[in-house]
Amino acid sequence: MNKLPEQPGDSPAIQAESSERTWRGIYRRRRGLVLFASLMLTAAVSLGYRFWSVEAGLHRARRAVDRLDWAGARVHLANYLQRHPEDPEAHLLMAEAYVKDNSGHPRRSVELAVHHLQQVGDDSSLAGRARLQEARLTFLILLQPMKAERLLRQSLRLDPGSFEANLLMWKVLDLTGRHIASRDYFWRAYDLSPESERGDRLRDWFLAEFYPETANAQFHAVFGTKKIHKIPASVNLLVRFRENEPEAPFVHAALAAYYLGAGKRKSSLELLKEAPDLEQAMRDPFFASVLFETLVDFGESQKTRVCFANWPRPHAGYLYWRAEGMFRQDVLHDPSAAAISYQKALSTWPGKFDWQLMMRLSGCLRAIGRVDDAERLRTKVEHLTKDILTRQTTSQLRSRLANLRSPLVARDVRNFYREFGLTREANAWEDHRIHLTRASQSFESNRL
Repeated sequence: MNKLPEQPGDSPAIQAESSERTWRGIYRRRRGLVLFASLMLTAAVSLGYRFWSVEAGLHRARRAVDRLDWAGARVHLANYLQRHPEDPEAHLLMAEAYVKDNSGHPRRSVELAVHHLQQVGDDSSLAGRARLQEARLTFLILLQPMKAERLLRQSLRLDPGSFEANLLMWKVLDLTGRHIASRDYFWRAYDLSPESERGDRLRDWFLAEFYPETANAQFHAVFGTKKIHKIPASVNLLVRFRENEPEAPFVHAALAAYYLGAGKRKSSLELLKEAPDLEQAMRDPFFASVLFETLVDFGESQKTRVCFANWPRPHAGYLYWRAEGMFRQDVLHDPSAAAISYQKALSTWPGKFDWQLMMRLSGCLRAIGRVDDAERLRTKVEHLTKDILTRQTTSQLRSRLANLRSPLVARDVRNFYREFGLTREANAWEDHRIHLTRASQSFESNRL
């Protein structure tokens, strides 16, 4: 019987060969999968390391800042900000690294720092701090007080309780001839100060009111401005502000006020004319007041009318009421109406120090038949100027204020302010006196 031919799969040799091919295929596939998995794992590890490295950049930058390694901090922060361009803390750190590194060009470093501070949006919890830092650089380094003031106002809107922002705003106003506008910021800074530092604040305020050159001596040193011949350091600083920010109307007005006070009304008017945009400048009450008084001094009746008619709103406050009284007295020749305006001005700070205004009021009262009232006011002015606010009295107080730990000094300054009816200052010095007395009694008690 003939056998049927064998099928290929029936041969043991062929079956072995087929099985080997199958296993080789499986091995190759498995090896490919393992290799692919290894490649993926390597890529994942690499990406993870890079991600971790970038995320760790902020931490490394902080450590570099702690070591004062400003260049190293900037490298870490630059890498970090590529992945997190809106991180406010990183931008604040980068600004610090630029400002505190002395290796670069100072102005360029400040400009780069300001750029990073501007990246912190107002919706960030660090926005108030960023605006404050930007204002500080803009004022102290770039010498641009108008821009700095705008930034400080933004900072205070975001963080009204910032001691540093209120303190700097006080000094910006003080150093640009606008001490009149600084009082509220001083008192906020005072209230935000710890009790142990309030005596220092009160002394600074006393000096700002009566010895502004002394009060701002440290700032003049920072800016590098000095007294040249008879021109004070404060005026030379205003000149530098005008050079760096000529569009700031209050700087022109502050310089003009200095020359007007020195009896140089022509120089005052020329300085006011140098303001680039008169319409914009007239929106500033300080500028309007200096221009108004310069025109009054010139006897320019018609121009004075136009200036007063364009006085910026609100029509209230010391500067406005003072100008209103002068307008009614010198232009309208209405002493009765002028007296009302002067009394409003004198009821506010710093009217209580304005002897010229008091004497103007005395003249108006005499003109309308209130002779006794006029004489009482004139006698008061004589007492304050000849007995209280004398060079000898204020010089002695300034010298004694070197010892802020003396309750007797605090008592005498309190009494000095009481003479002018400045109850808030007087009460603050009384609080300081009580604090010193209690501290002294506690010390003595502990010794026993």
